Amino acid sequence: MHAKKTQGKKLLIVGLILGLLLMITAASVSAHEGPMSGDSGVLVAEGFNAPQGILVDEEGAVWVIDSGLGGDDELPWISTEGQPITATSGDSATISRIDSEGNVEVVANLPSVFTGDEAIGGARLAMLDGVLYATSGQGIGSPDVEAPANMGAVVAIVDGEVVQVASTWDFERENNPDPALFDSHPYGITTGPDGMLYVTDAGANALLRIDPATGEVELVAVFEAIPGVFPRPERGGEMLTDPVPTAVVFDGDGNAYVSYLSGAPFIPGSAKVVMVSPDGEVSDYATGLTMLTDLRWGPDGSLYGVQFGMFTEEGPVPNSGAVLHIKGGEDFDVAVEGLAFPTSLDFNAGGDAYVTVNGVGAPGSGAVMMFAGLAPAMMDDMHMGPDCSGLPSHEDLTAALKAVVSEGGNSGFGFNMWASTVNRDGEVCAITFSGEHRGDQFPGSRAISAAKANTANSFSLPGFALSSANLFSATQPGASLFGLADGNPLNVQAVYAGHGEEFGTAHDPLVGQRVGGTISFAGGLALYDADGVLVGALGLSGDSACTDHIIAWKVRDALGLDNVPAGVSPTGDDNIVYGGGAGWDHPECDADATEIGNALPTDYPIGE
Repeated sequence: MHAKKTQGKKLLIVGLILGLLLMITAASVSAHEGPMSGDSGVLVAEGFNAPQGILVDEEGAVWVIDSGLGGDDELPWISTEGQPITATSGDSATISRIDSEGNVEVVANLPSVFTGDEAIGGARLAMLDGVLYATSGQGIGSPDVEAPANMGAVVAIVDGEVVQVASTWDFERENNPDPALFDSHPYGITTGPDGMLYVTDAGANALLRIDPATGEVELVAVFEAIPGVFPRPERGGEMLTDPVPTAVVFDGDGNAYVSYLSGAPFIPGSAKVVMVSPDGEVSDYATGLTMLTDLRWGPDGSLYGVQFGMFTEEGPVPNSGAVLHIKGGEDFDVAVEGLAFPTSLDFNAGGDAYVTVNGVGAPGSGAVMMFAGLAPAMMDDMHMGPDCSGLPSHEDLTAALKAVVSEGGNSGFGFNMWASTVNRDGEVCAITFSGEHRGDQFPGSRAISAAKANTANSFSLPGFALSSANLFSATQPGASLFGLADGNPLNVQAVYAGHGEEFGTAHDPLVGQRVGGTISFAGGLALYDADGVLVGALGLSGDSACTDHIIAWKVRDALGLDNVPAGVSPTGDDNIVYGGGAGWDHPECDADATEIGNALPTDYPIGE
């Protein structure tokens, strides 16, 4: 990784080529006597140039960001010794997505600067409301100097394009929270409980909060210099070194945990993890650690860190990198040992750890290794989860919803929408929204969309479908199904559980829960696969009820789950009925919605 400020802190951004595919170990770390060995992992992908960050997203896809190799353009730069030099630059840093078969797709390129002894490019990744964010490059030197585009910055990847969200270098130029030098190297990044992005600036020795909507940068905390072995002129000749914050994670109480790499000469035991309270107070959480480059919470609820390696007077010790189980204080265990310059880790839902290695080494030697069962989920989370076979993934549901809403022609107010699916057991399989952020649609419509899906699922059969729209008249006072909702109450505890920043993501707290509820107005439709098998239901909410139904019908059609066998509507399906429905009618919302709704079976035919 790229460290900062002190001579000797910079590390060559190149490594050794990884070898053969190794057999997977199926046992979890708890089944091992001692740590896993580095050669027990499975090679997932290779060919990266100094990979710095890894992210396992909510769909289980693996993303990797690397430093690159510079380029052909010349660029004025500042050397490790603080002297002006000419570096080379180009957009050779990459963000890549790895599919389940190990195929690597480069989705974006970032600027990379090669200084002669290191490359500085991409650093870390975070996902917020379906948008991928990255920390990129460095700004260093005089505050009068502007950084190159997307260097010393947080960027977003939008439709394959790199869009600068915020400049941490501009914040450093204007504020310089650690006055030792003007240096900004945004490195670690995560999403906070408030929906903001949080960045550890390894150059500025600071924790920053960034509003992804406006790009506003705020200072959360400055990290003080730590004891060193060399006098530092920029610190008044004192025997100090820089903390070099590398990663940040949050706990459920809103406290941030930040790892320190520490400055050269990387004395064993000089790194630590500090806790930053919501009001910005910094205190030690774990000490006696060495060269920490990343932190992650495991599915088992434990905190894990990456140890880049060990240095002696002779230089770096080969294969001295490790994954640590950090318990607080001076208590930690080695979970994986014998790694070659690891930089980052993340977990999938099952507790398998993905680790980037060869963060320094030969071009193309960077790789991703997987260690199965390193942090298995806690017992409360060890159920298999809902059976969502035959239903769309969160990603596919989101894509279909966004396409239908953006296309228009749905009448109503043109509002953004929530969409939910449930399986035949009434367990929520996916919840998503069409806007850019969860607040772009009515917050209350999240629960309504899930309850509409539950309604359509609960009152449809393998050979006969009822939409939630079909139930309106029948559930009114004096009608045949009056009081229907009383028998299927909403699961209020599930609806209001969890953190708001997870709403609408693949980890929405409602996923896997039985939401219950009966909504007897339009927006809920049963889902039948190509073989006519009833696999669950879809619910839409966010606009007028009639528009909810129109969008639900179109989304179901786009997903190919509209092979409805029979229903109460005049067209023999579960379409909304405006008059003449023999007790299955729904009130009109507006004339356009009525016209569009009546034409749905013609414009979007069942099963086609």
